[in-house]
Amino acid sequence: MSASIKEAVDAALEKTGPILEAAKAAGKQFAAGFVPELYVQDSNRQFDCAILLERCLDDYRRKYGSARISSCKLYIKPEDNTVYYVINDIEDKLPL
Repeated sequence: MSASIKEAVDAALEKTGPILEAAKAAGKQFAAGFVPELYVQDSNRQFDCAILLERCLDDYRRKYGSARISSCKLYIKPEDNTVYYVINDIEDKLPL
């Protein structure tokens, strides 16, 4: 991972990590089948995390051809207008 991407990922994780951990902990309290809606807001923009996840998965499958996903992490960085992803240890990015 290049230094600038690593810095972007680290900064995004620093900002969103506590929020995602709280959401993950709260998710354990929900009934089976319940799917929370997660959004990231920045200034006057809003991003649906489920849509970003689907876009990243589609991009990964189109580029790398693997249907099996064993790990997936998203790093949303609105100030760069970018979502970084790491799927099956392959790093890539998409514009928001």
